[in-house]
Amino acid sequence: MTTDMRTTMTLVLAGVVGLCGMMRAQAQPAHARVVEITAKKYEFDARKIEVKAGETLELHLTSLDAKHGFECKDLGVQKVTFEKGKPATVTFTAGKPGTYEFKCASFCGMGHGKMKGEIVVTPR
Repeated sequence: MTTDMRTTMTLVLAGVVGLCGMMRAQAQPAHARVVEITAKKYEFDARKIEVKAGETLELHLTSLDAKHGFECKDLGVQKVTFEKGKPATVTFTAGKPGTYEFKCASFCGMGHGKMKGEIVVTPR
């Protein structure tokens, strides 16, 4: 094997290793910002959550009284339920800018329909 051929093979191998490292780094989830949300009969303590487009949020959901749910379909957050003593966590990355409604997704009584809030996604 000639020196030129060894040099070329070494450069190609280094490029492949570097490319694999870059792909692995991109596949890892972004560092999430934690938001604590407490639910109690007919309200969330966080009625408005602001996030930048592309930012990852980790929502820690706790209940002070009964079984509640959390859902924000327009941001791809499917129903998750939680209750007193049994918290839940939801992680998602905000998409395009806009205002998105979240709501309680588990019937919790007569005021259940008022148990809403919004996630405001702003441009980067």
